[in-house]
Amino acid sequence: MTEDSSRGLSDLRSVADGASLYYLGTIVVNIVGFLLNLLLTRVLGASVYGIYAYGTMILAAVLPFANLGSDISITRYLSANKDDTAYQQRMLGLAYLTTLAISGVVAAALFVAAPTINAYTLEEALFTTAMQAFAIALPFQALTQVAASTMRGLERPPEKTVIMVVGPALQLIAIAAAIVVGYSLLGVAAAFSVAAIMAALFAISYSLVRADLRPAAGYSKEEVKEFYNFSAPLTLSQAASFLFKRVDVFMVGIFLASADVGIYNIAVLLAGVIAMPLAGFNQFFPPVASRLYANEEYDTLQSIYATVTRWSITASVIVALPLFIYRTEVLAIFGPEFVAGTAVIALFVAAQLFNAAAGPANDVLMMTDHQYVVMGNHFVFGLANVGLNYVFILEFGLIGAAMATAGTLASLNALRVLQVWYLEGLFAYSLEIWKPIAAAAVASVVMYSLHLSFDGLILAIGGGALGVGAFLATLYLLGIDEEDRRIADEYLGMVPDR
Repeated sequence: MTEDSSRGLSDLRSVADGASLYYLGTIVVNIVGFLLNLLLTRVLGASVYGIYAYGTMILAAVLPFANLGSDISITRYLSANKDDTAYQQRMLGLAYLTTLAISGVVAAALFVAAPTINAYTLEEALFTTAMQAFAIALPFQALTQVAASTMRGLERPPEKTVIMVVGPALQLIAIAAAIVVGYSLLGVAAAFSVAAIMAALFAISYSLVRADLRPAAGYSKEEVKEFYNFSAPLTLSQAASFLFKRVDVFMVGIFLASADVGIYNIAVLLAGVIAMPLAGFNQFFPPVASRLYANEEYDTLQSIYATVTRWSITASVIVALPLFIYRTEVLAIFGPEFVAGTAVIALFVAAQLFNAAAGPANDVLMMTDHQYVVMGNHFVFGLANVGLNYVFILEFGLIGAAMATAGTLASLNALRVLQVWYLEGLFAYSLEIWKPIAAAAVASVVMYSLHLSFDGLILAIGGGALGVGAFLATLYLLGIDEEDRRIADEYLGMVPDR
């Protein structure tokens, strides 16, 4: 094995290590999230659940402003400066100071603006107080992000995964306890904030104990300028990303009823599970990409980019097929009201597959100093999504919001792939992509055929399991790519000799 090949395999191991642990953690988080949303929809109903979903969506929308992009910046500066501990500690101190100051201001503004937001959107009596309770959680969520990104930047998947899992688990426990003792929406909102405080205290203390770094001051004017020159565009980029990712929920709340918000939100959350594999790879691909780009190891970066994209497509299709084919049965679990979201979930499954097919293209752009391109993408497509949502919601109702946002997301991801190819000469695809496509076709036939004999929850669970089995078996019979086999043989120990 050549030296370059060996280094490439080592970097792929780093990404695979982070992705596998993150994937396991995300499975736990999604199970916890599923149980939480199932509990809330069954107890609160579609209308009151819609108020909860709307409040948490607004919280997620303002979160990028709360740390001014410090979470992403710290990932870059920790990973690219492993040999300069003093520099790392100054950057970590700047990240925490920025987050603490900005998040407090944003949370206070959100608290004060809650009545106005309610007046222009849901016009529900319970929303204002609930939104104010959610606002209290904002600084603590922002600090938790910085703690998690510290572990990400240091390329420590186990610690990052622990932080990722603890927060949602505390949230489920706190909210379930509130419901058990008889509280409704306002008690749930208060429990949400208590869980956020507990999660932040754990994440910060845990990250400081596990890392060999301590936040420090003494950063120079040049270091501050460098930090904010990277983080400020990312803040605007993340804020703009809200326009094409979640503005649809916001506008559904403006033009439709709170029950529609609840139905729409469940469909979006379920389709979001398809993004799990790519999110896993993206947790530890950026530090690797940043390091390779800084060291001018472009051939290795090309190889890893293409491999991770292929992995993303393969793993995402496994999740997407059962959700698309059995979408009615899955939505019925949350209650009969939520079956109205079947068309919404179908559109978002398609959009998420486009997202998976783009692989880590967005992270490649960011880690190769094209953060302004990323910001421009988000603003242009975000504004387009706002306009399309306005027109389509008024014309088609709930399904119109899905048409607008799914179309925007698919178009943006196609453009990202082309931009990476044009700007950096990196292309994400190879002829090997036909194998997961063929495996998906076989699995689809298996799952659709089960409709003839089964229905309900049994069909969703049993059919999904058989479909995934058929997909994996077909993929194995078609032959595993040599690079994947090397990773599996030398790192995971999973693939037997044939």
